[in-house]
Amino acid sequence: MAMGGLKPGAGLLLAWLLLLPSFAVAADGSESAQHFDELFAEITAPASVDLSQEAKAAKLDRLRTLLPPDDAARDARFHAVYCASSHWNDNERALAFSREALRLAQAADDLASQGRARICIAGYLLPLHGSTQALAEANEAVAVAELAQAPVLLGEALMTRGSLLSRVGEQAKALLDFQRARGAFRDAGIDHEIEVLLLRLAVTYRRIGDWEHAELYFSQLLARMEVRQDWEGMAGILIQLGYLHHESGAPDKAQLTFKRAVDVAMKPGNADHADRAGFAQLGLADVQISQGKHDDALATLALARAGFAKAGIRQSEGLLLLLTGQGLAGKGQHAEALPLYRKALPLMKQDGNERYQARLYLAMAASEEALGHSAEALADYKRYSELQAILQRKMQLEQNRLLAYEHEVRTGELENNRLRAEADAQQQHVQTLERVRNWQHAALLLGVLLIIVLVRLAWRQQRRSRQLRTLAMTDTLTGVANRIAIEAVAEHALAEVARSCTPLTLLALDLDHFKAINDRYGHAAGDAVLRAATAAWRTQLRDSDTLGRIGGEEFVVVCAGASLGLAQAIAERLLQTTRDIRLTGIDPAMQISTSIGIAEAGAEDTRESLFARADAALYRAKSLGRDRAET
Repeated sequence: MAMGGLKPGAGLLLAWLLLLPSFAVAADGSESAQHFDELFAEITAPASVDLSQEAKAAKLDRLRTLLPPDDAARDARFHAVYCASSHWNDNERALAFSREALRLAQAADDLASQGRARICIAGYLLPLHGSTQALAEANEAVAVAELAQAPVLLGEALMTRGSLLSRVGEQAKALLDFQRARGAFRDAGIDHEIEVLLLRLAVTYRRIGDWEHAELYFSQLLARMEVRQDWEGMAGILIQLGYLHHESGAPDKAQLTFKRAVDVAMKPGNADHADRAGFAQLGLADVQISQGKHDDALATLALARAGFAKAGIRQSEGLLLLLTGQGLAGKGQHAEALPLYRKALPLMKQDGNERYQARLYLAMAASEEALGHSAEALADYKRYSELQAILQRKMQLEQNRLLAYEHEVRTGELENNRLRAEADAQQQHVQTLERVRNWQHAALLLGVLLIIVLVRLAWRQQRRSRQLRTLAMTDTLTGVANRIAIEAVAEHALAEVARSCTPLTLLALDLDHFKAINDRYGHAAGDAVLRAATAAWRTQLRDSDTLGRIGGEEFVVVCAGASLGLAQAIAERLLQTTRDIRLTGIDPAMQISTSIGIAEAGAEDTRESLFARADAALYRAKSLGRDRAET
């Protein structure tokens, strides 16, 4: 099932689907049950991941005819796989069917069927209610799949969650899920790369700006699909390549690629052409707007809208409204564009795509300014700026996480390969000695030696992994926790607040006039100031306090178990020790100070809300003259 929503199909079975199982009949119950089990095993076997949608749909239709009447266990299994059929063309009914599948699976205490049903629910929630609800369901699917100890199901659940994480900007976490999915599929005995997983990896690399990796994967997939004349798959890959070219600054190449995607999607025999062609036309219109071809863009969008309406596809309505508004605004028709933008806003918010929300606020501000609505334009531009800052911070965080995750994954793979190679070498040595000497004694002795070697190598790998994890969680300049680590500490501390009502306070620190220090003395001096400040602060903190750097001259301290009053006392110590810092090697007259924002955690606080309140308090401290702490 595609994560972007349902594809139009025949849809002729919908009327009876919600009446199952009473409509299903079989001439011989025991024979039918046996055939049902055999076909169900095929549909859920590792080889099923390579089935085309048409082949899987045909098997599911056959499975329906084999479903024995009044068989609750098999009915639960049937619902859990049929919810992923490509026959569905109504998201609401498909979601209702999937929820019924989950209910039946829970009643039957069937963990694997619960996992499959939750994957379906996540897929249908996305176009209907946005990424947030879909992601919550995907988390449940992964948890259930792990309990079920079903590697193929776990791989599918991880792919689903990874796609949703990528969609909301959590690219590093998405890549980690995709790597775990690869491992799950290998555990299931699948020894080749799965195309849908390669596609999702490529999309994630595209979104994080790694054009080289993304284009490599896309090109490999496109060549495979062209050989077997998979027009639907080709159209999807071409759409992704079009966005890659557009985002990497090659609009002419993007335009040609989107046009090719439309042509491929409209080939005779491609039943899903309205779906793929419409998405390709959205991408093409986006490029045309960037090139100033607003009339062409509006004509392209009209074609996309007609195709979506015919197919009953509503999931791209927000983007369609945004692009249409931009096309009109490009022609100077700002009064006509604004209502479209305002209609798009709640749809964008529901979807949770902050990148498109930021773009929408910027477009609204431009049209409002053109119409002389200065106050509204300023307000929307501020919203754009805030979202853009959030996106930039997220991108930096994702890149840092990606470096940490990929380094650990790749290092682990290299070490595992080395362990396997050394184990193979030892085994060959055993076989050689067996032919020369008394093979029984030699095999026993060398087997013991092999175990000792492997235990030693495993211990070394574990030690190296711990070292890598420490490095990945440490700020290399100052030696304090980095952003990933300090956020994890804050999450853990907040969980403790919820569990045992222990106090928790967060300090947000920002070195005053740090840019001026860099500008006057150079970045090496700035680095020395950061190291001196963190070293001084650590002498004033309790053992239970954790200091972390979140970027530049910005730091936070997680004061676990500290009430507001105690945290204020800690803050005063930090203020004084900062004032006492002297860097005579740089400038004996240099004065260093910091501003501190203090926020005490409440029962309803999340990490984001606690950090935001500490940031707001820090802003007050700076506004009131710096070198002070505010709550």
